[in-house]
Amino acid sequence: MKGDHAVAANASVAVRLNALQQEILVGIALGDSLENVLTTFCLGVEALAPGAICSIAGVEDERLTFIAGPSLSESYTCQLAGIRIGPKVGSRGTAIYLRRAVEVRDIESDPLWTPYKPLVQPYGLQACWSCPIESLDGRVLGAFAFYFREKRGVSPFERMIAGECVKFCAMAIENAEARTRLNNLAFFDPLTGLGNRVTLKNRLGLVLQRARELQRAVAVYHVDISEFRAINDLHGRVVGDMALVKVAHLLSDVASDSDLIVRLGGDEFIVVKTVLSDGFDTEQFADAIVSRLRGRYRVERGDEFAIDVRVGLAHFPEHGEDEDELLEHAEMALICAKQNGGGYAIFERRIELEQRRRRALERDIGLAVEREQLAVVFQPQADAQSGIIGAFEVLLRWNHPEHGPIPPGQFIPAAEANGAIHDIGHFVLRQACYEAAQWGDKLRIAVNVSPAQIVKSDFVQIVSDVLSETGLEPWRLEIEVTESLFIQDFAAAQTTLRLLKRLGVTVAIDDFGTGYSSLSTLRNFPFDRLKVDRSFVSDMINNAGAAAIVTSVIGLGRAMGLRVVAEGVESQEQLTMLRLLGCDEIQGYLFGKPLPAEHYAHIMGTQVVFNGICEERPATL
Repeated sequence: MKGDHAVAANASVAVRLNALQQEILVGIALGDSLENVLTTFCLGVEALAPGAICSIAGVEDERLTFIAGPSLSESYTCQLAGIRIGPKVGSRGTAIYLRRAVEVRDIESDPLWTPYKPLVQPYGLQACWSCPIESLDGRVLGAFAFYFREKRGVSPFERMIAGECVKFCAMAIENAEARTRLNNLAFFDPLTGLGNRVTLKNRLGLVLQRARELQRAVAVYHVDISEFRAINDLHGRVVGDMALVKVAHLLSDVASDSDLIVRLGGDEFIVVKTVLSDGFDTEQFADAIVSRLRGRYRVERGDEFAIDVRVGLAHFPEHGEDEDELLEHAEMALICAKQNGGGYAIFERRIELEQRRRRALERDIGLAVEREQLAVVFQPQADAQSGIIGAFEVLLRWNHPEHGPIPPGQFIPAAEANGAIHDIGHFVLRQACYEAAQWGDKLRIAVNVSPAQIVKSDFVQIVSDVLSETGLEPWRLEIEVTESLFIQDFAAAQTTLRLLKRLGVTVAIDDFGTGYSSLSTLRNFPFDRLKVDRSFVSDMINNAGAAAIVTSVIGLGRAMGLRVVAEGVESQEQLTMLRLLGCDEIQGYLFGKPLPAEHYAHIMGTQVVFNGICEERPATL
């Protein structure tokens, strides 16, 4: 009969143990928190093994973390959290370190517990048995422990229960780790650790709803790193990533009490802050963001880079009552800050009107080629000493059916933004080459090309096809590029320009001196000419600084074997000074305005060689 009772008891324990394990599996499957799952587990184990106090710890960065132990004092478990594991760190810290079970029958006398006896004595804990919790791949995830209120060892029965249950602890911890990893991937930026777009989408609406209930305003800040592409191009993407991490840390510091700080992607961030105090100044906070982030920084590998930022600010509910509208208006304000060159800008309704006009412009410019609204004009380039016309620069004009002539400074960025620049660029190139091929003289034709065109892989083929189609000799075509090209894609730019040179096409760098890395640009690319920006030429007579820049550029061009073209020459004084400085070529209203080809037919039809040797009469203006 006694044996029958033992068998029945064992069967009962097996049934209860199986039920507990099933309950743990259900909790894991339903996505219950790790703490709740393992708290239930501990209470179930204690019901099976009366007299034992069950506890489970994790390990993170070689330190103990408390997960569950409902029968232990909270003050005791708080003191255990953060203790570094080691060979003499109580039962649990030692079990994790040695990766084997550790039994301490008398905490009072055991050396493993010497530093920690004061922690347990107030709670009557006198013995402890612990075993490591290991994953299937052999990682130690934490430790399972039985505490006892009497001096004794663990019984075979208790050891058996622990052995059966510890694998379920591992399963629960690994599942929680997997959920954490998925959560991080889904809601956090892996580089900076900030929230991502999904976090912004999920939480901004809740922030606004809370603000409505509290009748409070919310400030939305759109933060952008100025010229971030230049950091990547000059220092490489590793340093670029370091710069982003630095910005994230600085932003987290200055906006630590904000509702949300997220990275949208690239070099853009969003800060959302509820205005809980009537004394809080949203503009001062925008200025604080700019001031805190702006500066020069050095990374561990020795690279130094400068960070400057622009911030767009929109207010809830003044500038929008839903998240999409607020984010859009903050972005509009950011665009305004970039255009104005200020540190930050606040959304205004006029900005929205300007944005709408810009979008309408983008829509219309996309149809301008098809509707035959575009035309090319020609401006002469003359030899500075003789005045002989050697080339014409082709410029684009757009006569809008409703708004009349639109300046290139407005419609070119719009065409670049919507992708229409590729068709427009092809149109200009073809028109220019076709016109030049009809001229009686072998004058050059210079065509401005957008960076967006250059970096496309088919650009060189397009140039080759146009030359073949129109019959224009390659040496008569000059492609003009700006330094912004090299910020956009340094490697693609270098490859494209070298392939153009192989075709026999010449290459000029336009607006020289206004980019971010002029000397580096000249050293790395095969230019034939460099053009001094008109802003320097227009100021050179009355501004010593501008005169010094023009002098330096001309000297630099001569030293590098490049011909220098001065743009924007409008007065005899400027021409005289440029001649004295040794400038090679002149372009500007003094010699001719941009006009349709027929206005210069008398020049284009003469026999003039660019080197100034005239076969017939020189063509001068």
